[in-house]
Amino acid sequence: MLGFLLAFGTAVSEALKDITSKHNLHHVDEYTAAFAMHLVQSVLLIPVVFFMGIELMSVRFLWTLLASSLLQLMVILLYFKAIKRSEISVTLPLITLTPLFMLITSPIMIGEFPNALGLVGIVLIVIGTYISNLSEDPKKIFAPFVSLVKNQGSRYMLMVAFIWSITANLDKIGVEETSPVFWAFTKDFTILVYLVPILLWKSKHPWLQIRNRKGPFMMVGFFRTTSVLAHMFALQLILVPYVITIKRSSAIFIILYAFFFLNEKKNFRNRIIGIFIVLSGLFVIAIS
Repeated sequence: MLGFLLAFGTAVSEALKDITSKHNLHHVDEYTAAFAMHLVQSVLLIPVVFFMGIELMSVRFLWTLLASSLLQLMVILLYFKAIKRSEISVTLPLITLTPLFMLITSPIMIGEFPNALGLVGIVLIVIGTYISNLSEDPKKIFAPFVSLVKNQGSRYMLMVAFIWSITANLDKIGVEETSPVFWAFTKDFTILVYLVPILLWKSKHPWLQIRNRKGPFMMVGFFRTTSVLAHMFALQLILVPYVITIKRSSAIFIILYAFFFLNEKKNFRNRIIGIFIVLSGLFVIAIS
């Protein structure tokens, strides 16, 4: 049950991070936003890492760190490209395919596969999240998949979903080799280092943007930190596909926020149906 609660906490923190990031991106470019988020997270975790002690880094850990950080950097760039080139309503549902990809990658990489009840829960959450992001027009129910043929942004997002199914398993290996806190810090600090030349190349006046948005950046970084820590600790307790599936349900919290605070009533019927299906999936995983 603790692993389920931690995964649920990851979903809540992830939603808060996405909501604050959305507001922040009205004022800064995406490269500065990505760099600042990882910078704040690294600063917050440094004292925790020193307090808990530096972990012994095995060869397996270093190879996992290299692979995970490079793949995560690729995901960041592909994700922003997808958002820029396509409508979110078309590309976002494709992210829900990550848990389904993990039914293939997890058994191969770490030997984990859900039981029958857990599998039902995963499918319910994927379907519910997908439905909640769709238009009420029944003709558009397969729009995200049709767009894979015509839309480059959708193809980018499909790649994001698949790569995440790999990096989630690498997170499990990294946590097993060291600890949740140390793995979270080393991975995101490495990504931060990668982002420096990209920031200097692609962003205009990044340091001025960071200085003018210190408060919002701190909020994004804080929610990112709580999300990552809850995620890493949850990986120690329950199967990786469960953690990622519950984490992806963060979209439901974003939908509720948009409904109550941004007065976004569009597609209300689909969203309510999707929320109930997701809640059913969460319940099934909790009792599995």
